[in-house]
Amino acid sequence: MQTEATLKEIVSQLASSPVAFGTDNPVNAELGPALQDALADASLDTAGMIVLEQTPPVIADLRDLAQDAAAETGLDTVLVRTPQVAVGVSDSLNRAQVERGERAMAAEPDYVAGVHAFADAAESFSVNWPLAVAVIVVVLAAVAAVTAFSAHRGN
Repeated sequence: MQTEATLKEIVSQLASSPVAFGTDNPVNAELGPALQDALADASLDTAGMIVLEQTPPVIADLRDLAQDAAAETGLDTVLVRTPQVAVGVSDSLNRAQVERGERAMAAEPDYVAGVHAFADAAESFSVNWPLAVAVIVVVLAAVAAVTAFSAHRGN
């Protein structure tokens, strides 16, 4: 029976490669380099990925694992992938970007394509600042008009 790697073992793997595996599996030899290439192509700042064969009963444990691995390794972004779940933490991406990326990665059964899906979804998120500013200006103008009208009627 294969046992899951400890945080120390995962951190050790991430020290020498951007991809760490929770168990020793024959597909790791092929999957590891493919994931490394995907992470490099994804243009995420110093990213790493942890691949686990099983999803723990408490999904939040995966986020804790990603956060602990990021803290221990100094990686900016750490992704954790299981067959059912995708989790990420990042210092450079905001929470909304990470969550969009997680959903895109989890929807992709191919782990390599999932890394690309994460990056594409995370990078495509942006606030439409011109629209946001326009809405704020309109609201402020309306408040000013109502205030001026009320002050004028009161006199």
